[in-house]
Amino acid sequence: MNSLRRCVTSNTLLSRVFQEKRSIINVRFLYNEQFLGIDKYAEARQRTISRIGNMRDNFYNRMKAQLNSSVPSMIFTEDLKTVVHSCEDKPEEMELCIQMMKRFHKQNKELRFGTFIFGPVAMRLFYYLKKKEIILNFFSDPDLDGFFDQLKSYLLAMDLYFKNEMFPEIVEAFKSMQAKQLAETKFPREAMVLATGACYKMNTPETYQFATDLVTQAREARVPIIRKALTFVIALALKQNRPDVALEILSSIDRFNNITGNNLKLMCFAGLDRVQDAFDILRRATDQDAPLQTRIRGEICQTSLDALQKSVDKINDKETSHIFEQLCRSLKESNSITSQTIDELVCLPIEPRQFLRENAFQSRPRNRFPEQSFRMRERGGLRP
Repeated sequence: MNSLRRCVTSNTLLSRVFQEKRSIINVRFLYNEQFLGIDKYAEARQRTISRIGNMRDNFYNRMKAQLNSSVPSMIFTEDLKTVVHSCEDKPEEMELCIQMMKRFHKQNKELRFGTFIFGPVAMRLFYYLKKKEIILNFFSDPDLDGFFDQLKSYLLAMDLYFKNEMFPEIVEAFKSMQAKQLAETKFPREAMVLATGACYKMNTPETYQFATDLVTQAREARVPIIRKALTFVIALALKQNRPDVALEILSSIDRFNNITGNNLKLMCFAGLDRVQDAFDILRRATDQDAPLQTRIRGEICQTSLDALQKSVDKINDKETSHIFEQLCRSLKESNSITSQTIDELVCLPIEPRQFLRENAFQSRPRNRFPEQSFRMRERGGLRP
């Protein structure tokens, strides 16, 4: 992951007034352990370890002997559950677990009597042990083909990739999941967040194209898109010097008036030199006499003000500069300026909620997006 950028203090009046030293938080995850089920896995793991107690060595030796026997024997569901919930970070134990997974998967394909889906549970083990390279090999191992074909398994793998800055691997995993349509859609909502987040972190013309194509195709397919995914694409468009596209996407999001949304709007307006629209946001941030429903929520980032300062300087109008200085002074006096950067806001972890069922996508209500594409319009985008 690229380190988060620090704002470079200029010699302008604004920077002299608001100069401050920032403490940058390097956010390395999007979904927390509760959402991913790691907390429940840890509880089940502790129960299993307590249950087998002093019999652990005997149990593992018996499993090794069973695998190495010249007479192939079945791997029972409860035995594999025990290993998956007690395996330690030791090469021989992890290898035993993987071989048992392969044997179990093969016998289930041949006999088709198994009912327990091991993919997500096994993935949580290797996520818990932080074995990203082993997880990466799972998806190319022919002996495990289909074993991890569940949305939950892919989300766990992609989230661990995100933590370890393996952003290209996230995009490849997403493409694989799309091809298999594991969630009965090519646009699984939670996975799109990780895919667009990876594109944002890589910040290349290619990932920008992939991300904008992705949200456009999802909208055309009438698939709801989590706001977090759109936020990543908006921020990526800004990084790729496409404030027009960023503003167009922003205009499609209902009630996006929190601190992240308002600062993204300011960055769009700054990039398009629409300072009067930006001034309206700044006024609503400080006007405590305005009706509650017209006030904006949250604070203004110093980085947004710095970007707007450049736009004001470009206009080179004394009255505009004076208005901007007054607004900045009012923001400071009302403690409405935050040292958080746009990058920090965009990469904030998602609020915890229950892990989706595999078929949850079928019953989701549709988002109400405007019919127009997210592509740039000739007139430079819509006002939010």
